[in-house]
Amino acid sequence: MSPIDRRPRLRPTFDWLVLGVCLAATPAHASPGTLTSAAELAVIRAAADAGSSPQKEDRARLLVEAREAWSWGSVSGQFDTTGTTGAKKCRPLGTTVNPDYLIEGAPAAYAQVLGAHLANEPSLAQQARIHVLDLVDTSGFGGLTADYSADNQCVLDLALAIPVWIETARLLEDTAAWSSTDTAAFRSWLATQVYPKVAWASRTRRNNWGAAGSLAADAIASYVGGGLPTLEEYAPNRLTLTPAQAVAAHAGMQLSRIGSSWAGDAHCAKRGIQWHGGIPEELRRGSTGCDGSYLVADDASRSYQMMHVELLVFHAEAARRRGDLSLYQASTSQGAPAILQAILFVVENPSGGSSWPWDSSRWGALVTAASFYPNAKVAALARESATFRGGRTMPYTRITARPNASTAVGNDAVGAPGKPYVTH
Repeated sequence: MSPIDRRPRLRPTFDWLVLGVCLAATPAHASPGTLTSAAELAVIRAAADAGSSPQKEDRARLLVEAREAWSWGSVSGQFDTTGTTGAKKCRPLGTTVNPDYLIEGAPAAYAQVLGAHLANEPSLAQQARIHVLDLVDTSGFGGLTADYSADNQCVLDLALAIPVWIETARLLEDTAAWSSTDTAAFRSWLATQVYPKVAWASRTRRNNWGAAGSLAADAIASYVGGGLPTLEEYAPNRLTLTPAQAVAAHAGMQLSRIGSSWAGDAHCAKRGIQWHGGIPEELRRGSTGCDGSYLVADDASRSYQMMHVELLVFHAEAARRRGDLSLYQASTSQGAPAILQAILFVVENPSGGSSWPWDSSRWGALVTAASFYPNAKVAALARESATFRGGRTMPYTRITARPNASTAVGNDAVGAPGKPYVTH
């Protein structure tokens, strides 16, 4: 891969003024994105400019975070899994750089590009561009013993972080800071270094690794479509797919994970989202166990259940913005909406067992789910949380999510250019 110039592309005097004009005038990109779009952000910005609440206050809070000094250093070269099986880290080798660039840098760069759109701050777009392109000369992402195995922490870290990095790149396409050369470089890196790893997780893992893998593989395939003709998978089987085929395949894997037929690498006899909303492969991680119909303690069963649900909501929302409601509409054996039931399993247990609070670090899932499912409990919880960012996997949905659903949402065109949906 040829080197990419990650320096600011304009001089910091007259050209910054030009960039500001260009940012404001750039037309919305055709992509609806997976969480928001330039068209929607333009509507929010106009409301904030007019002094409307909560858009004005939300923008002010977002800008505080977007303008913070970058805490995650820079990265290049080989990444690998280090440590032991019980304490793994995916980190760049041969450097003391902060190992959390992938995971923690993703929402920080996303805040920058949101700020660029909401406040017409070109410098924020330039910074976000530098951080996205910092990834394109990284490689490897191997495991302790094998690349395609559960001891490769890099697979999970990539799968969790990449969807937000892609969302940042999509929004950068609607600024003058980003170029077609940047898009080509990022697409190539995603296709060669990331997609094979996350696609493996999607096709083999039944737990949150698989849910993250399906989401990330879908996000990559959607983003590279129109730019790359094919994507390659190397494990568990060698496959060559068009991006459109990959989108369909990994949405299908996510649906299989919600359902009960596919075994994958299941450790539990029961599979998929159960009638009460529990996910056995996550419940087994704590005291609730595979067969539990409610959470018996605040332990790993609860945290992994919420993590898995958040990934399902993100994937369902990305699909909905393309006009595909199949993930949101997938049902349990008793006909209840499976993803909604998996949320209620924690917060209003359908079996009559104990209920628990939803973590603020997963709050983005509640806000987004409340915009689709007309459920009073989920809507109330989404309004109650005091967190602003709402976690790193689905950050800043307080700003970008649609209003709470009062009736079941149909196959709409939210996010399409010219059809933005004002939040709140």
